[in-house]
Amino acid sequence: MEVKTLRVIVDERERPSGVPDALKNLGVRVEFKMLEIGDYVVSPNCAVERKTDNDFLKSLYSGRLFDQASRIKEAYEKAVLVVEGEFPKFLYEMENPRVFWGALTTLAFKFNLNIFFSANHKQTADIIYTLAKHEVARKPKGPYVKKRVRGAEMEQLQLAIVASLPGIGPKLADRLLRRFGTVRRVFQASISEFASIDGVGRMKAMKVANFLDSHYKPVATKPRQLPLKPP
Repeated sequence: MEVKTLRVIVDERERPSGVPDALKNLGVRVEFKMLEIGDYVVSPNCAVERKTDNDFLKSLYSGRLFDQASRIKEAYEKAVLVVEGEFPKFLYEMENPRVFWGALTTLAFKFNLNIFFSANHKQTADIIYTLAKHEVARKPKGPYVKKRVRGAEMEQLQLAIVASLPGIGPKLADRLLRRFGTVRRVFQASISEFASIDGVGRMKAMKVANFLDSHYKPVATKPRQLPLKPP
């Protein structure tokens, strides 16, 4: 029986992550390209976006996370997100962990994203290797690398960003965007303006304001305790 060599296309910017080298050690043929969508393409139907835990949080607060989710799901039937880092350690150190769970819920329900967690680059490589092996068995056809569809899914992205605010789901996000017109205007609205929207109220408005005004506190790396050596 012929054994097929697994092939994975990797974004050039992923070279320093250690994942491509780990994939090569697993016998995967790695091809580097500048990808517009995703970080790793394992088949014409499946692509992977990799994020460290800190990058996940930064892209969440900037709104870039949902833009990337929208683009990868638009281009690939099976879209995968791998969050790499010390999970759930970084979650315990977050000021408001519900923001994290809210983001995951939006990614899973709104964008149908498959989400995996890994502790390091080697585990990430294992996940990508397993995905590639599974896809080879399916024999998918078509071009591996997909181009970005410019301007697509703008409305969905706007809704996803506003819906990720504390206590705001898709329905309230729609009402807020209809009332204020743009995502920027929603974020700039006063507590009174927010509270005037049907279904929001003052308590939710205050929670949103507190979230938007909270200073970002990056997860600090705690010093590791060295093992005691015998005398």
